[in-house]
Amino acid sequence: MEHTERSVAQSGNGIDLGAVYRLLTEVAETARAHGERFDALERRIDALGRDVDDLKASVNELRRDVVLYHEAVTGQGIHYSDLEGRMLRVERHLKLEPGE
Repeated sequence: MEHTERSVAQSGNGIDLGAVYRLLTEVAETARAHGERFDALERRIDALGRDVDDLKASVNELRRDVVLYHEAVTGQGIHYSDLEGRMLRVERHLKLEPGE
């Protein structure tokens, strides 16, 4: 107990400013590290969003090509089977909006 009383007496009001400073330094370092992790995650999410946008554009292009093929094939009187159903399943699997 005497050691504690001496520490309090030496520090004035009993607050160890060195310990407070060390704690604040640790908190600041932890916050900085978390900020860096969040920034890295944000960059990854942005990249994934661009990839999804590219994929959607590719699927829309594929959809357009299928429609053109369908028009050419049906224009020649050739029957194709279940192409529409297959495209709908691909769209559902990729979680895309149905084509126009």
